[in-house]
Amino acid sequence: MRLGFRTLLSLALCAAAAGAVLAHVAIDIVGDYALATDSYDNLHHSSRELISGVALAIAAFLVARGLRGCCEIAQRNRTRLACAAYGMREAVGYSIAAVAASCMLVPAMECLDARLDGTAVRQIGDAFGGSLLIGLVTTAVCAGLVAALIFALARWLISYRDAIVTILETLLRWNGDAVRRLACDLDRYHLTFRRRASYASPLSKRGPPVALLA
Repeated sequence: MRLGFRTLLSLALCAAAAGAVLAHVAIDIVGDYALATDSYDNLHHSSRELISGVALAIAAFLVARGLRGCCEIAQRNRTRLACAAYGMREAVGYSIAAVAASCMLVPAMECLDARLDGTAVRQIGDAFGGSLLIGLVTTAVCAGLVAALIFALARWLISYRDAIVTILETLLRWNGDAVRRLACDLDRYHLTFRRRASYASPLSKRGPPVALLA
């Protein structure tokens, strides 16, 4: 079983968003030392929180989807679990997509910051901190590192998917056995309620208590 296109696309979007935020911060730091005028210093960067939230939302979606898939496999039959294959084509395509998306997100973040401050970005170099070359190189390096880290983490989780499914299967079986044992214990006791006899007098009284010890 190979990694699906939607999974790779979601991973690439998550890596691109996280890489863009890291690159935006790195460009701001590098520009303070490498450039005479840094265009990032005059703006309030509200877009970093927005893109960070998008990255966290995509990561939460991937985690929820992965856990749901593991639960479904654990409920069906764990012996049918297939090993995931990692091809070089998928890895290269994922990395290129993540870096390219980050290179588009960084100037978009700067344009958003400028629009929120009531100004406009006039040159493409200003969208990358004042230098197109430094901005692109910094973005590519940051996006590549984040993409490699996320891909390695996803690969590690998929490699241990069998153990995760085993844990979930054990938990599901334990919960099911607990419900069945409780049901069996209740079935042992037959609770019956007898009705009052029709000939019983409603004015009848109890007799005196019987002395057990003479």
